Amino acid sequence: MAITYYMLQIPTLLLFILLFSFGALIGGLGTFLFRKYVNVKILRSHNEVTGFLFLVLASFYSLLLSFVVYMVWGQLNETKSNVNKEGSSAMGLYRDIKYYPDTIESKQLMIVYLDFAFNVIDEEFPNMERMKPSRKTTESFNRVFIKMENLNPKNPFQIQLVSEMFNHLNQLATYRGLRSTSMETEIPPPLWFPIILGGIITLICAMLMDIEHHIMHITLNALLGTFIGMILFIIIMLDHPYSGRLGIEPKSYMEIFTMEKWAKEVHSDKTFQLK
Repeated sequence: MAITYYMLQIPTLLLFILLFSFGALIGGLGTFLFRKYVNVKILRSHNEVTGFLFLVLASFYSLLLSFVVYMVWGQLNETKSNVNKEGSSAMGLYRDIKYYPDTIESKQLMIVYLDFAFNVIDEEFPNMERMKPSRKTTESFNRVFIKMENLNPKNPFQIQLVSEMFNHLNQLATYRGLRSTSMETEIPPPLWFPIILGGIITLICAMLMDIEHHIMHITLNALLGTFIGMILFIIIMLDHPYSGRLGIEPKSYMEIFTMEKWAKEVHSDKTFQLK
């Protein structure tokens, strides 16, 4: 489990301030100490070479950061797409069960399916936020398969409905599997070494630049450190799709219970009107 997961447990605003301040501190304080203890006159004669080297290194480092941001953003979008498809299949299966002819088997199936949906909301997604599997949800999902196999369609129309239900259930199983495998999607730890080291090298090259105005040099490098800190904040926020402020939520499963509540309210109103 990467350190970025534990950083996401910090409130978002506080994490942003910490990374923002840390980058500014490294850039500003580092430049202050560098100018205080290094003879900058020696650097003046090499300023053109230093500037060229800084430009090359900063360009490569910005390319690296762009690649990492693009990678984590793509992973997050792909995960969201799979979760949305899973939710669509879950909603479709709910409607199939809801409007299946009213039998004892269909009622039992609906109870088991709602139990599965509740476990997804109440246990599986919270566990995924902590990067842990949910055995209870898996077992309840298996019971949905078992109960659906117990349906006994009596005519071609019911046979077609059961076939459609199995189609939605298999789609749900596929996308749920993709969601489970994406739980530990994160930047490989070895990739963090060039990200951090590249930022340090870039700041050191910026310190080697000979800028006559002392305060201006410190301010510019503090701003550079701040910008690097903000990019790292973006990467960390996107690194774990189910954790942090941007974590994916089971909205479609929640909507199932909203629809179930509306259906019960409509049924109660009709019963009241008949009385």
